[in-house]
Amino acid sequence: MSVWLLCALLSSLICQTEQDGRSLPIKEVEVYVEKTNTSDYGAWVLNVEWRDELKAGNNESRKVSYDMEVLHTEQMRTVHSETIHVTQGNTALHHWKWTSPIPLQCTSHSVKLRRQDQHHISEWTPLYTYKGQDLSATSEMVFPHDQVFMVGSNITFCCILKKENVPLSDSKFVNRISNRTYITNSLHFDSPSSDSTIQCNVSGSYSPGSTVFIGYPPDDQNLTCVTWSLSSVECRWEMGRDTGMRGNKRTIYTLNGRVCDFNKCVLPAVPNQVTNWTLIAKNDLGVKTLTDTADPTHRVLLRAPSELSHTAYARSVTLEWSWDVTTYTSFPMICQVKLNGSFYNKTFSGKGLSKIDLDHLQPFVNYTVNVSCGSDEHFYAWSEWSNITFTTKEDIPEAVDVWFEYFKQNTYVLWKPLNQQQSHGIITHYELTKGKRREIIDINTLCYNVTTGNERSDQNITVSAKNSAGLSPPTTIIVPGYPDNEVHISRISSHNGEWEYFNSTCGYVVEWFPTYTKKQCTVQWKKIPESEHATLNRTSQNGIFKVVEKYACNENKSVLLQRSEGYAIEQGNFKEGEKYTVSVYACNENKPVLLQRSEGYATEQEPSGTVQKLRGKQNGRNLELYWNEVPLQQQKGFIQGYKVITFLSGSETPVNTTVTKEPRVSLILDSGTYIFRVSAFTSGGYGGNATLNFHMEIEIDQMIVTTVVGCSAATLVFIVITVLCYRKRKWLKKLLYPDIPEPKLAGKWTTKGMYCTQMTEGYMKCEIQEVHSSECPATAESTHGLDLISSNSTVFPAQHFYQNISESPADVSYYPPPLLCAQKLTSIIENPSYNMTIPELDNVAQISELTLEMQDSYLPAPNFVQKNFVVKDSACYKPQSA
Repeated sequence: MSVWLLCALLSSLICQTEQDGRSLPIKEVEVYVEKTNTSDYGAWVLNVEWRDELKAGNNESRKVSYDMEVLHTEQMRTVHSETIHVTQGNTALHHWKWTSPIPLQCTSHSVKLRRQDQHHISEWTPLYTYKGQDLSATSEMVFPHDQVFMVGSNITFCCILKKENVPLSDSKFVNRISNRTYITNSLHFDSPSSDSTIQCNVSGSYSPGSTVFIGYPPDDQNLTCVTWSLSSVECRWEMGRDTGMRGNKRTIYTLNGRVCDFNKCVLPAVPNQVTNWTLIAKNDLGVKTLTDTADPTHRVLLRAPSELSHTAYARSVTLEWSWDVTTYTSFPMICQVKLNGSFYNKTFSGKGLSKIDLDHLQPFVNYTVNVSCGSDEHFYAWSEWSNITFTTKEDIPEAVDVWFEYFKQNTYVLWKPLNQQQSHGIITHYELTKGKRREIIDINTLCYNVTTGNERSDQNITVSAKNSAGLSPPTTIIVPGYPDNEVHISRISSHNGEWEYFNSTCGYVVEWFPTYTKKQCTVQWKKIPESEHATLNRTSQNGIFKVVEKYACNENKSVLLQRSEGYAIEQGNFKEGEKYTVSVYACNENKPVLLQRSEGYATEQEPSGTVQKLRGKQNGRNLELYWNEVPLQQQKGFIQGYKVITFLSGSETPVNTTVTKEPRVSLILDSGTYIFRVSAFTSGGYGGNATLNFHMEIEIDQMIVTTVVGCSAATLVFIVITVLCYRKRKWLKKLLYPDIPEPKLAGKWTTKGMYCTQMTEGYMKCEIQEVHSSECPATAESTHGLDLISSNSTVFPAQHFYQNISESPADVSYYPPPLLCAQKLTSIIENPSYNMTIPELDNVAQISELTLEMQDSYLPAPNFVQKNFVVKDSACYKPQSA
């Protein structure tokens, strides 16, 4: 009994010891590397397996943890630690993997572990070691080598020395992890490479290296399987991203288990049955799988027609070919054709099609024909192109385009050479018929003189072209006998301009030639058919004429058919800056009739020359500049005007800029030396400058003349104002200073006077008359109111009279005939306060005193003229007294 108690006690103590951790439950620990095809060149995964013998009670599971540590054995340096959690039953076999940052061959790696649960932690197990190559290396080694890595990987290399403390001459291996092992820092590879090499340079011995491969896994796409012959299927696919793998690292392809080359794999076909095709692309970095499914009869891709032959005619060809595949002879197919690179306007179909006809071809033209066919019943795709080249036969040429010109009193017939499409073969010669005479003309001659002596009548000329197929249709033109040069020549402008529509039975002809450089047979022309009556606009950029409308004649009315843009004369026929003469002819009964002639430029440029003979003429301060025009051939456009820039000598700042349309300009300038620059301009720009230096001199006599003329003008204005004021003096006096009423004399008055009349032979007749009047006569021609009391007359020489008058002018009064009031004669009235005496004259009586009887005592103040004599010019004389 006591023995059993002792055994139970011992068993209890053992269990308690195990639970306290003094006894390890971890058994059968094994450490090894994961084997792969390349693990001998660098193993990276370390595997640890162990068995935990601690049983859970009552068959229950419980959670336990294990602490794992990995060490570099020689240095006993921990490189990795981790705690893993597992659920454990009564017995458990556990496995743990760890991926090393360096190949495991670089140095020995040791692993230890311990167990822990909710209340207890076991002791660490002993070290379990995977031995590295550094313990047994007999030569320098580098790991990893001959391995494949993904682009973007970070790799650490190690170098193992065969002896300790051997110096390294390579700076890449900078870290020492054991007595004989050195490692690099992590190296990054960001692009594909098939032979990246890392050297381990050891002084004094062979330097081994490591070659690694950097790339991508397969990325192939678009697997497509078709049949060529209905007996086999050919599958093709496209490579995606380049893997960068070459040689024995390349991608391996298998299709439905059969190894294939890239992009081509052939398998037997099963007609009328849906088939699945699976492609597997594999390399050391990954696998890509592609599939395709179809009925082979719906994937027919025919071979290209072979052995093409032809039978060519002038305007058609027959093509024949054969098929390399016998099953094609009864296979329904459709074929398409390319003619000189362009698709023919129809397709062809039939079973086993091997012959087609192509028409509407041009004679004597080289053609390249391509033929491609496909399944007509279940069309999938066109076959590859087959090709053949041939030349159609010759045909008779088209009609020749014929025109005429007058040059230096001769008449020439011209025609345009036929191009390849018009000649329909090789032109051998031309035939010209004039009346009954036919002439053979060489192919290099395109102009013929048809003038015969003094012949000036209309001529009927016919021209035809000849090749191996025959003569072209004849072209007939009636050449007028006399050139019509009477038409007005207008200017072609750059805006709207049209020729008027004239009746024409055979259309219009537009003719043009260089105005200043016309040579024999250089006229160019373009014919506009009568069915295309056009309104032609003149433009300066896109040619001289532009067709914008087309009309047709319907019931004698012009009906607009089309409005479009097209050139009657192509721009390429004109040189920029060249002046052309353009003529428009209408055709009436096949005879050209000149309608209009114009001159102009297709594109105007700036003048290439300058104005000529620039000179000046001074007139005072006025300078007249004038010059000759730019030479015609150098104008390059219509001259629109001239620009004159004036500079003072020595200065580049203009003092005046003038634009004029005439070849002259007038300038007002001060004295000094001036530089004048004159340039002509067109719509295309300004030409070069003509320069003139001119010295302005202002002369003194000119200044005097100018001053006198100015003063004279001012004087003249003053005189004119004075005369106007004098003539309007009454109006001015009335406006500015009205008259004061004068007293009226009452009663009778008496006056005496001497009146003289010029006579012949130098004598004068003088009379002394006495006049009585009480009031002014009623009329100017009447003498009523004048009483002639006495009249004494004396005749004496006039010289003697004037002499005495001049000696004492104050004492003599001379009167005209006594019509004082009516005829507004000058009167001289004696002042009543004085006595007027006349000097004694030979044979002249003493003049009596003039007395005036006044009834009123009021006398106005007298007006004196030459010693108290008053002269009055009035319609009604009113005497005044002091």
